[in-house]
Amino acid sequence: MKTNLLFGIIANSKTRVRCVFCGVYIPKANKCIDQHINGSKHKENIDLMSENGISFHNDADILYCKPCDIYLPENESVTKHIETDSHANWGAAMQDLVEGEFIRLNDYLSSKSDNAFCEVCQSEILCLLPNIEEHVNTLSHRGNIAEKLKPLNGIFNCENDDEVWCKVCDGYLTNSVSYILEHIDEDSQHMEWFMEIEDLIEDQDISLEKYLSNEFEKSAYCKKCNVDVVCNVQSLEQHIHSESHINQLSVIELL
Repeated sequence: MKTNLLFGIIANSKTRVRCVFCGVYIPKANKCIDQHINGSKHKENIDLMSENGISFHNDADILYCKPCDIYLPENESVTKHIETDSHANWGAAMQDLVEGEFIRLNDYLSSKSDNAFCEVCQSEILCLLPNIEEHVNTLSHRGNIAEKLKPLNGIFNCENDDEVWCKVCDGYLTNSVSYILEHIDEDSQHMEWFMEIEDLIEDQDISLEKYLSNEFEKSAYCKKCNVDVVCNVQSLEQHIHSESHINQLSVIELL
């Protein structure tokens, strides 16, 4: 007789049950079963299932890994499986493909869908490595990525459609997808500005969003002090070390 299928607990014999998620056997007593399913390891395995594309097929009393397209052996727990080379290699390859591409895997990994979702193209993609690779390399996706990144990087269209203006570098770029993405990812001046400013404002609750998305905006915004601060290193440093800002941080920490 099966027991607690929702929690992966199935009957094994007259004296014990098996937890499919954890790959362990438990005495067939309500107290022991409750203690196990309320334990941190069991809950961790449930979370790992939803993050790794592993589902419980209760018609077969078995775990299925969608990324690896295999059923897990009886003695293989969720934790043990995700540490295997095949699963880890899939995860690394997929992460490498979708990083910075605005592609969500949540529904696929939680077994709600067989598809990934591309936020910039507003489209679903069958979640297989070759399909994702093909999608991220299409001209339409690269173009949508460039448009998404422009307001995050202070890049604005010009009256002359042949060029765009980078506010961060105060320079003009050829208005093509490849030039814009290359500038964002590889231009040393552009990258150094972001590294310096972001290092400076880390944990200071200062937002660059308004400055980067508005061509004529000169200030960043300090959420702690509810004030605008001219967006350059000198002004931001002065504000961060000002008595008013330090006092605001102290008040919030006390709360």
